[in-house]
Amino acid sequence: MAKTHFDFKKFTIYHDKCAMKVGTDGVLLGAWTEVCPDSKYILDIGTGSGLIAIMLAQKCNAYIIGIDIDEEAVNQATDNGKKTPWSQRLHFEVENALTYIPQKKFDLITCNPPCLTN
Repeated sequence: MAKTHFDFKKFTIYHDKCAMKVGTDGVLLGAWTEVCPDSKYILDIGTGSGLIAIMLAQKCNAYIIGIDIDEEAVNQATDNGKKTPWSQRLHFEVENALTYIPQKKFDLITCNPPCLTN
């Protein structure tokens, strides 16, 4: 049976309701992404389980929005985010990245391929 979650030092990511499971690429992208100390808003496109958004939340004080076209993934990301010390700065929305019109400017945008294949 496949593992339903991954335990990190300060948080746990459940991914049993997401099409894209936690993998090496997402963990490395979250670990290697540099965040400027003065970043106020970050967007994570194709957030899935919320892994990268949550990893970035532990690196900075920015407000982070994760979007995904899959409602179940957004529900799981929301649940994962609520269980972290950074829950007040995490928000997840069902959105299509190709038609998303943000209400604010972002200081950083992340996307773990293959989110956008066009």
